[in-house]
Parts: sequence; C-alpha cells; structure tokens
Amino acid sequence: MIEVSEILERIDLRALAEEAGAVFGPGNSSVCPLHAGADNLSAFRLYRRQDGRQHWHCFTRCPQGANGGNAISFYMRWRQVDFGTAKRELARRAGLEVGGPASPPRSGGSSDSQPTLPGPPGARWQARAQAFARYAQAQLWSPGGLAVLGYLREERGLHEETLHAWGLGYNPHDVWQAREAWGLPGRGQVWCPRGVVLPVMRDGALWYVKVRRPLPGDALSQAMGAVERLPKVKFSTLQGGRATLFGADRLSGMPVLLLAEGEFDALLAWQAAHDLCDVASLGGAGRRLDVLDAASLLRARVVLATYDADQAGAHGQAYLCSLSGRVVAVQPPAHDLTAYWQAGGNLRAWIAALVAQHMERLLDDLDEHDHAELFVRWLEIYNQALAVQDAQEAERFSPFQAPDPPVTPSQGRDR
Repeated sequence: MIEVSEILERIDLRALAEEAGAVFGPGNSSVCPLHAGADNLSAFRLYRRQDGRQHWHCFTRCPQGANGGNAISFYMRWRQVDFGTAKRELARRAGLEVGGPASPPRSGGSSDSQPTLPGPPGARWQARAQAFARYAQAQLWSPGGLAVLGYLREERGLHEETLHAWGLGYNPHDVWQAREAWGLPGRGQVWCPRGVVLPVMRDGALWYVKVRRPLPGDALSQAMGAVERLPKVKFSTLQGGRATLFGADRLSGMPVLLLAEGEFDALLAWQAAHDLCDVASLGGAGRRLDVLDAASLLRARVVLATYDADQAGAHGQAYLCSLSGRVVAVQPPAHDLTAYWQAGGNLRAWIAALVAQHMERLLDDLDEHDHAELFVRWLEIYNQALAVQDAQEAERFSPFQAPDPPVTPSQGRDR
C-alpha cells in the first residue's frame, strides 16, 4: 500500500500548481488557480511547514475548510475528485505502484495495479506548445530579436551554437489563448508571456516551456522593455506543462554529472564542459525527483549538485544528498555559475578541476582488468580534465599576461 507521506515526498506542489494555472512571483505567491476571478497576485501562497513538506493556502475566494493543505488536498480541489482518487492519480504521477481497486483511466487502458511512469502533456498541448516554440525561435533570429540575442550572448554568455542546439526563442508579445485549445480542462486562458522562451524536451516530446520575463531595471528589460501591469515574475511556465529533468535527452552516460539549480546555469555549464561531464537541471531548488528524474540522474557515478549559494540552494542540496550517496553538494564559485562567468571566471577550468578530483577517486575504485574498456574511457576523461587544468595554469603564469583578479562570491549583475 502506498503511504501518503511517500506521495507527498515525490510530488512537487509548485509544479502541480503551475500546471493548474498558478503564476508565481517573489515569495511563492500567485493568483489562485482554484477559483474564478483570480486577479489578486498574492491570493495563493506556498510555504513549508516544520516537517519540510510543501503546503498551500488561498487567502481570498476558496471556501473555508478547503482553502489550504498539502498536494493531495490541492489536487482534490483542482480536479474535483475524492481523496482516494487523488491519492491514486498522484501516486501514478510519482511513478509509484498503486494497489487496490482500479479507477477509470484518463486515457488508454492501464490499470491502477500497474506502475505508470510520468509522461508528457497530451497531444493537443504538445501541438500548441511546439508551435509557440517554433514561432519564438523564428523571432529570436529575426531583425526584431537582435537586442534579445545580444542579451543572451553578453549577459548570459551563450553562443549561437548553444542557442540553436537547445532551441531558445523570443516571444515579443503577451498572448492569451483558451485552455480548451490547449486540451486543458476548466475555464480561463493559457498565458504565453513575452520574454526569452526555453522549451524543454524529453524522449522527443515537449514537457514544459519556461519563459524568462523582463523585470523593471534588469538587463533583459533594457533589451525588450519592462513588464507593464502584469505580474512581475522573473520566470513563468506555460500552463499544462509537466516538470521534468532539463537536459535528460542530452545525457551521454558520463561518469560525472553536474546538476545546476536552474536551466540557464545548466546551459552555460553544458557549453563550457559537456565533453567532460553530463549536465542537467531540475529547474529550481525546490523541485523534487520523480522516478524518471531519479533514474536519469543516478546512472551517473557522481552527481555534483551545484546549487545557488543561498538558503534555498542549501535546502535543495540537502534533499538530493539524502536520496543517494552518489550526490555530492558543491559550493558554486560565486552566487551561481552565471555570476562566476560574469565576474570573469573560467567556468571550464573550474568544472575540469571538479571532474578530475572525482574521476581520480572513481578510477582508484575501478578494477582495470575486470573493466578494461570502461577504465580506458574514464582515463581519457580524467586526462582531458587534467589537460584543461594544466592549460589554465600555464595561462595564469604567462609572463605576457597579468594575473586574473580574484573572483569572490557575489549576487552577480541583475540579469
């Protein structure tokens, strides 16, 4: 029998709320996705209790006694189902095997007695989201996207090859479309925000679309104009998407995997060192692993959880380390990897030093006679990481160059 505590440990309430239509700003506040007339930007709030579990509360129009609770109570309100149904369906989402009498499946003929892996959104959502992503990609590489392209190069450090490889785009206008057109239940509209568009693929399907929005005074607003009237939230995901591991399709089986807190840090790390290690992100410090995420991450022999140097990052690292001894918490060289690059740090050399350190230990533990082919492959990665370090040391002490200024932890520029 599946325990409620196990479901709550695996389900990310924030991702669930965003799928229902929440749009979070600073402080984990949002309009409430559970009732009509959702115009109060602080009506709905997520918080953590002392047990570390996520809870929600609506301060406006949700009825008394049904205006807060955990992920199960939220799902019951959202889907208008009873406790047993909510428990079974959330267990399926978490990849847990569900016993007991079967309830009618939403699509297909699978039984509740069979384990079901998390899956991407439905076909109608896929078609709409892919069309939006293609439109945004075309806009980024059009004359109207030049300023945003400059932001991605100069403020984020991303090369054109990286932008093309990961399908980044630019949406110049806020757009609202009926939920029905996206195959989503309920009233209201799907908001496609203006900003930098990041589609997230897995197994050939589009799972979610995140948009980095311009905020007053930041570098992106200087490129495309600041937010007016609408919620001042930095990141927004399109309603109906499903949270999943960013970069899952690009994992190549490297022994070391660097797990960044956010997608943009992961892009920069991948660009710098994808020949030395795999790179991925859960898309936020509060995201919890589902069974697919865990299976992807733990194929690596070492997972370097390089989260932001703040309280949320520390909590996220502690959670990951509690799941497996393969996870190692790594303090970033500045507030985050992008801040380090902005301060002039050599991100490739920093990653290479980490990879070399952990590859040395992995090689020591590997029997080169029983695993000769694997040993040779790992030794190549180790030697390549050492070569990067040697090249940086030679550059540092070159008589023709002044030494680099020290890079200290900082919040970085407002990007």
